[in-house]
Amino acid sequence: MPEARRAPAAVAALAPAILAAALLGCGGRAAASRPNVLLITVDTLRPDHLGCYGYRRRTSQHIDAVARRGVIFRQAITAAGRTVQSFPSILTGVYPTVHGLRYEGQSHEVLASRVTLTRLLRENGYRSFAVTQGLNVGLHRDFDIYDPDIYLDPEGKQVYVPARNDREATRKGAGWLRGRREDRAPFFLWMRYNAPHWPYDAPAPFTEAFDPQYRGAHTFNGEKGPGAGRGRIIFGKTRLPAREVEHAVAHYDGEVAYADLAVGDLLKSVEEMGSLDRTLVVITSDHGESLGEHDYFFEHGAYLYDPTVRVPLIMSLPSRLPSVVVVEEQVRTIDIMPTILEVVGLPVPEELQGVSLLARARGRGGHPPLLAYSESGRNFYRENPRQPVDGVAGKWRMIRSDAHKLIMIPDDPEPIWELYDLRADPAETRNIWGSAPEAGEPLRRALLEVLASDPGRDDRDEPPLPPDLEDHLRSLGYVGGGGSR
Repeated sequence: MPEARRAPAAVAALAPAILAAALLGCGGRAAASRPNVLLITVDTLRPDHLGCYGYRRRTSQHIDAVARRGVIFRQAITAAGRTVQSFPSILTGVYPTVHGLRYEGQSHEVLASRVTLTRLLRENGYRSFAVTQGLNVGLHRDFDIYDPDIYLDPEGKQVYVPARNDREATRKGAGWLRGRREDRAPFFLWMRYNAPHWPYDAPAPFTEAFDPQYRGAHTFNGEKGPGAGRGRIIFGKTRLPAREVEHAVAHYDGEVAYADLAVGDLLKSVEEMGSLDRTLVVITSDHGESLGEHDYFFEHGAYLYDPTVRVPLIMSLPSRLPSVVVVEEQVRTIDIMPTILEVVGLPVPEELQGVSLLARARGRGGHPPLLAYSESGRNFYRENPRQPVDGVAGKWRMIRSDAHKLIMIPDDPEPIWELYDLRADPAETRNIWGSAPEAGEPLRRALLEVLASDPGRDDRDEPPLPPDLEDHLRSLGYVGGGGSR
């Protein structure tokens, strides 16, 4: 399959009448009958901090409304603990060991020939737009327009819509949708919201909405000097008071509520345009966030416990999916692409590692249980006490079933193994490796098979971070006080 290229601005700005005529001349009637696809990803979002997953705080009224119209997958597992690996897995349907993007600073060209959800939808008549707030992890090639600040609307006029926060991102996405109101082609819109990512500093009134009585320090949101560097806080070397940790969680929840409001604004725009009932809405995240579990604070990507690898997954399209359904069995983010393809009536490529979840959503039995693989990200902190080997060779790796999780931590001369009974010990506090061979050994064999097929399994070198990327990552809280490895 030839590599898809970004369409020139003139093509991206075709007038609706011309575009409709072109589509009708090449199978556009079939395309026009397919549902739109709205992929909403909220960065760093834990499912257990959403009302539809049972959370006590009112953080997610708009996301909860989508869940009431559709299907909730309660145990969805990301392919990796960091953005640079996980988003390519969502849009390619394969694990990082296959798509090849393993750490920040690596060339995105490894994805150039990889088939993407965007490409398959475009080849079948979809118009595509991405609003990612500046994120580029190599997925830009197949979109008609990828996250510009200045772009052409369907009438050829320049539109300037920078997105500095989640609500501005919504205005950009809604503006594109309104500009193509007369376009008969279905759309694929990817919206990336970013508020829950550290620092937890949502605009008022969300910042202090869930803990307004707190009057203490906010050390968790900044580096306050020697001994309080971010890396030391992340790995518990500098202990914050329990009350301040509680308040940090309240700040995180405020960010979730702010992102939820932006999601609600977008869905309202789609509904006002009369498109919601024919739009497949998918809500998920690239990864979760650890809020102190396992002495890992306000971060993600280094460890593979459920707070960072379990993500929300909600799908809604009342005409083709059931409503008010909860799927309890484990699924993966690599399953999102094949599910979307089946829902819109397109074939699923055989080379995908993910599978369609449509049968599970409809309550049909007979499908085999799914094992989920995940891996850690680049180690940015010398303070990290639990990555003894550098590079891809030192990545934590995990295999998870519905009932058990096995984690492998590379070390010399032998790896460290951790096995958890997720039903008896959902907080993953008791390592039962060695005492439950009937559960541990099948997972170990499966994990070793993944490792054996990984072309980078022995690579201990990581590319240096370009200065501009390092500055950007530092602004997001990575590359902390102790320096990167």
